[in-house]
Amino acid sequence: MDTTNSTAPWQRHPAFALPAVPAELAEQATAAGWPEHIVARAVALRIDRGAIEAWLRESYPTPEMLDQWLTGQEALWGSTLVVRTATWSDQDLLVDLYAHSPETVDDWTVTVERSPNPYAGFRLQEHAFVLVLEDQRVGLGAVTHSARNTLVAGIETSVHVITAWRVRDGLRGMGFSNQLLMAPGPGTARFGLITYWYGRSGNSSRAWIDHVVQDLANRPEEWSVTVDGLTATVQYFPTSAMARTDSRVRPVTIDDLPRCVELINGTHRGLDLFRPYTVEFLREHLDDQMWGPKPWFASSVYGWDDYAVIELDGEIVACGGLWDRGESMREHWLSSVDSTSFVVDPTAVMDFGFAEGHDDLMAALVEHFLARSADRGRSGMLAPLEFLPSILDRCRHLNPVPDQRTLEVMPFISPQLKVDLPITRPYTDLAYW
Repeated sequence: MDTTNSTAPWQRHPAFALPAVPAELAEQATAAGWPEHIVARAVALRIDRGAIEAWLRESYPTPEMLDQWLTGQEALWGSTLVVRTATWSDQDLLVDLYAHSPETVDDWTVTVERSPNPYAGFRLQEHAFVLVLEDQRVGLGAVTHSARNTLVAGIETSVHVITAWRVRDGLRGMGFSNQLLMAPGPGTARFGLITYWYGRSGNSSRAWIDHVVQDLANRPEEWSVTVDGLTATVQYFPTSAMARTDSRVRPVTIDDLPRCVELINGTHRGLDLFRPYTVEFLREHLDDQMWGPKPWFASSVYGWDDYAVIELDGEIVACGGLWDRGESMREHWLSSVDSTSFVVDPTAVMDFGFAEGHDDLMAALVEHFLARSADRGRSGMLAPLEFLPSILDRCRHLNPVPDQRTLEVMPFISPQLKVDLPITRPYTDLAYW
């Protein structure tokens, strides 16, 4: 590993001298049958000794896998190419990256723009952080990770969600996806025992995903992971449906939250990946991360003004929120066949629930939200009604179109811990869609 080009004054400090391989570690590596160069390269990269000892102890990853990973890490050594957690100062970098990172979906090129606030959608995710791959302040790739507690098969567990994975157009095939895949997150990041992500059918990145999935399946038996392929469907309501507002809808108050939590939990109880709400959890959503007034640089994303209820005989029977997703997140679709193009910038129904026997009033609230979406100039509205057929049936006159994506689910596997919790009826939170 060449350090002769280190020209910055601080890089001549003795702390930057390449460390020697500790004799004890060298003995462990020899006993494990590792090639001599593997441990030497890992030490030179200043990999935590505890991590190296764990690899030796578990006999995993294999030396062959480590050789490939170390090669990627060495590519960053002495380079201006960096994988790091995004900060407030990366707003323009991320806006530019997403605007130049289209996907190919069948015969369409889809560019998901995230502007003016590239963090808006991630603000609604739990414990989210954005990893960015950049070189000299030019964004080359990015991915967002979040983790939350939830129920799967009725069992409390933690899950990890991957969203918004992108590599800049013209730079695919250079190993940047793998750099992001193998990059560690912040030391304070939460860990999920089940990882999942959504994918569009017909996406050109399918071949790379299939390669990753196959690599996971080909691991040594005690580490082998099988990725379950499921689907998830949400409904897209076009604002051209001429929906009507409902005079029975009123703004939520803080005193309404206990009843709203009761309705939300009752509506989605039994679905995998649903996290039972508490008053504190719902309030945190509606507080939009901050109590009190916000400074100019912390624009509102989703809050109290976006949440509403419907009462009957003095009792709340339906509630929900409308996130203006399209304000900072829009899809540009361009046909490679005839250059047809259109923009999709929907709102999204969030945190909703209704009382048993009052499907009609929940449907009325959905229509009210669609009318409000039209008032905002949005193309449509998303609503996760896959397991609520009674609501969907009452909204047929609004011309909903199903939007189905693959749902890839990967459990955490190690010789000490195997997670076997089957997901059958997945709850969809549109913050992660």
